[in-house]
Amino acid sequence: MYSLVAATLVGIASAASLNSVCTTDYVTSVLPTASDDIPSGITIDTSSVSTSIYRNYSLTDSIFWEDLTINFCEVSFAYSHQNGDDRVVVQYWMPSPDLFQNRFLATGGSAYEINNGSGGGDIAGGVAFGAATGYTDGGFPYWGGTDFDDVVILGNGTANWPAIYNWGYQAIAEMTQIGKAFTNNFFNVGNNATKLYTYYIGCSEGGREAMSQAQRAPELYDGIVAGAPAMRYGQQQVNHIAPPIQIQTIGYYPPSCVFDTVINATINACDGMDGKIDGVVARSDLCFQNFNVSSMLGKSYYCEAGSTTSLGLGYGKRSKRQTTSATPAQNGTINAKDIEVIQDLLTGLKDSKGDLVYFPFQPTAGFGDTTVYDSTTDSWTITSPNSNGEWITKFLNWQNVTELDMWGVTNDDLKAWMIEGMTKYMDSLQTTLPDLTPFHSKGGRLLHYHGEADSSVPPTGSIHYHESVREIMYPDLSFAEGNEKLNDWYRFYLVPGAAHCATNDEQPNAGFPRDNFAHMIKWVEEDVVPVRINATVTSGEHKGEVQELCTWPSRPYWTDNNTMVCEQNATSIQAMLWKLSAYITPVY
Repeated sequence: MYSLVAATLVGIASAASLNSVCTTDYVTSVLPTASDDIPSGITIDTSSVSTSIYRNYSLTDSIFWEDLTINFCEVSFAYSHQNGDDRVVVQYWMPSPDLFQNRFLATGGSAYEINNGSGGGDIAGGVAFGAATGYTDGGFPYWGGTDFDDVVILGNGTANWPAIYNWGYQAIAEMTQIGKAFTNNFFNVGNNATKLYTYYIGCSEGGREAMSQAQRAPELYDGIVAGAPAMRYGQQQVNHIAPPIQIQTIGYYPPSCVFDTVINATINACDGMDGKIDGVVARSDLCFQNFNVSSMLGKSYYCEAGSTTSLGLGYGKRSKRQTTSATPAQNGTINAKDIEVIQDLLTGLKDSKGDLVYFPFQPTAGFGDTTVYDSTTDSWTITSPNSNGEWITKFLNWQNVTELDMWGVTNDDLKAWMIEGMTKYMDSLQTTLPDLTPFHSKGGRLLHYHGEADSSVPPTGSIHYHESVREIMYPDLSFAEGNEKLNDWYRFYLVPGAAHCATNDEQPNAGFPRDNFAHMIKWVEEDVVPVRINATVTSGEHKGEVQELCTWPSRPYWTDNNTMVCEQNATSIQAMLWKLSAYITPVY
């Protein structure tokens, strides 16, 4: 497989020190070759190897991981494809040999970044669990400050299809396959006849990448954790600009304070519907059914002068390309046109025939990217941040233009753009293949979660995909029977009060699942089914409290302030299932 010198080195890897294995000589000697299980046509550049030792590296205040301190060897090297003018850089964090637990963890990115770098936390979190952990620059290169949207077109009117497929699924799969072979060699796993358990974890774009791997590289993974996946790419990217277009279609522009007042009132009204008063709406389904926003008609509102910030791209502290605009002091009463706008937003984007084009957000998600204040005209208007409008200009029109002129754009235009994107990128970015039989057949496990107050990617879109998998794979079973079968290997959890891959300032007492990798390891390696998963409160008066999340389609209900049950109610379930009636073809 490799030289006698290399064999000697790997023979002592498991007993070696971090110092002895974290050298360019050792790493070069154990790099995967064509005889290893790596993709054909790949050549690793041995001269590109770099290594660095990190000791007492700390990760703190992450909502995805407990605080941790680790020692590891950082390894980077580049590879290229046969007949391709490219260079892809991968990086792996290798735990100290004495702490390696026969695991490999692949990680992804957010927004238009194919990886989150060291700041994302996932790569450090993997090392803490004894996993060799990796990420890729996809060949863009990320480390040079290049994002996917910077390379999606080669020139006006020409798409960069190799980059598109790399981003869609190929680069993550290659990083995993190369990483598994490298890890086997580095720690001499194969010679010890020990299984290398392989996992993937990511949220938002990283969640979409998770689904891409389950759909298109199922043979590589034992367990996949997908958070709030930005899948259904053709629809999802256009949906970012749907709220301002819906408002423009109505022709009335509520002040930002109206939206703030309504969301606060909604949370207050719906808080107790889950049986517990704690400032967290754990049953947005009941909220949607029972809270009528028309009850806000005539209510007064007041907001001090401040600012509004667009959603931008990414999530939480990793959000980028946001725009902030000043807002004046506001006061008034909520009128009928305000109610009309809000009701339209709460029921999703519809075409001119009234058919549903895309999923709405839950009532407690907030209203992002709606109206902004124009100081030159002393009025409220709409705008499209470059990060959202460029999907139309760059990805659909293939023009190197970042700004989209939204004046005159209609709901039907949004529908047409969604269909165009879905069709154009069906085999690369759409990421909605519902038949996961290959992944299931090899014993793969999928843990999928989504914040119930997500204002960027609708959680009902995740439910829709889960339902699509159930209907395609278990067509002859009832809803209950199909979900029972699906839950054997694919479990979905709604996270009450959580925002998009982040905690929520509006519901600070809500927990966030930070034990997902631990749950997945137990599920894969010990067959301990995560009937409920943990969610830890990271701020507010309940900081440190560990809550539990129910597996869909069960929903939480507190019989008293301390006792939660996971219950199923047909009416509540139906409130979370939306039919996209505007399409002739299926949308999974």
